[in-house]
Amino acid sequence: MAFDETLNNGGTAIKLAFQRAQSAKIAQKLTKDKKGNVLRKKGDVYLVDCNVTGSGEGTSKEPKFPLMTFFETTVFPEIEKLVKKGGRFDGYTPVIQGDNIGPHNDATFSRYVTDHCKKVGWLWEPLGPQMPHMNVLDLAVFPCMSRRHSHESRSLHGTRVLKEDEIWESVVKVWNDLPSSKIANSFVLANRISRKIEETKGGNEFLAGKKGGLSSGIRRDFVATEFGNRRRDGA
Repeated sequence: MAFDETLNNGGTAIKLAFQRAQSAKIAQKLTKDKKGNVLRKKGDVYLVDCNVTGSGEGTSKEPKFPLMTFFETTVFPEIEKLVKKGGRFDGYTPVIQGDNIGPHNDATFSRYVTDHCKKVGWLWEPLGPQMPHMNVLDLAVFPCMSRRHSHESRSLHGTRVLKEDEIWESVVKVWNDLPSSKIANSFVLANRISRKIEETKGGNEFLAGKKGGLSSGIRRDFVATEFGNRRRDGA
C-alpha cells in the first residue's frame, strides 16, 4: 500500500502479483487417460502444483516453488516499475513485510532479499512470529477471499468437490474482482492493531473480553476509493 506520511490518511493499494505455486516436471513415462488418449510422453515437460520453499528448486521428479525465484523474477521487478524515476510512485520507499513461515526463514532466501533491499534502498522488515493479527494477508485479505471463493465455487459448481484447475479458476476471478479498498483497509487495521499491542506491552489481551477483538473502526473512519481508501472526514 502506498501512502503519504501516515496510514491514517488512507492510500493506494496495489495488487502486485498472484501466481499459482507450480513448477516444471519431466514426465518419466508415457501417460494416457481412461480413454487411451496420450496425455504426455516420456521426457515431456509439464507444470505441476508443488510445495513452496525459500530457495530450493527440488528435482525434475519432485520440483518445488522457490520464493527466491518468484521475488527475483516477479515481485521485485513489479515494485521497481512503481518506484523508479517517472514511475507511479517515484520517490517512495518500499517496505516489504515477510512473516515467519518456514520459506521466509530460509537462510539463502533471507540473505538474498536483505541484500537486494539494502542495495536498492528498500526495507525488508519481517514480522514477529505467531502474529497472524499483524499480517495484512492473514488478517483480512485471505479471509475475505476465502468467503468470496466459497460463494463463487458454489454458484458455478454446487457443492461437489472441485478439481485443482477449477479451484484455481475461481481463485483468479476472486483475486481480479477483489476491491483495492479491501487491501488498503487491511493495512490500516494492522496499523491500529499494532497500537493495541504496544498498549498491552506486547500482549494480546485486547483480543479477549466484551470489548475485545480485531475491530478498530476502519469502515467507520474510511471510505473506499477506486484504488484504495481515504478518510471519511476528508482531513
